[in-house]
Amino acid sequence: MANLTLIFAQILGGYMLVMGVAMLIDRTLITRLLARLDEDIGLTVTMGLIALLIGLVIAATHTRWDTPLAIIVTLIGWAAIAEGALILWLQTRFMRFFAPWFTGNTIPMVWGGVAVVLGLALLAGSFGYW
Repeated sequence: MANLTLIFAQILGGYMLVMGVAMLIDRTLITRLLARLDEDIGLTVTMGLIALLIGLVIAATHTRWDTPLAIIVTLIGWAAIAEGALILWLQTRFMRFFAPWFTGNTIPMVWGGVAVVLGLALLAGSFGYW
């Protein structure tokens, strides 16, 4: 069986890279998504369940603290659990709380840049470049 750290790093890295580039191309992407989630409770609950499920899968199969790459993957899994739980518990209040973080031009660029860098780091680590 392949190393779970490498598999999760490739999946998460690819996701973060694609989302980061999407956020850099369209700075209103997350703002529009948060507005839509504020209007549609079904979509909000679905997003929370997906985040929670991804986090639980990572935490159940990969809670490792032995290498930097494993630590990053583990932390992302636990963060996904927290995000999913908060979305499910607080629903639209959670979305309204984070919406101001994504308004304007600067903050979405920063978040997009962070996602791109983290995605590239995860991919580089998963392919043995660090």
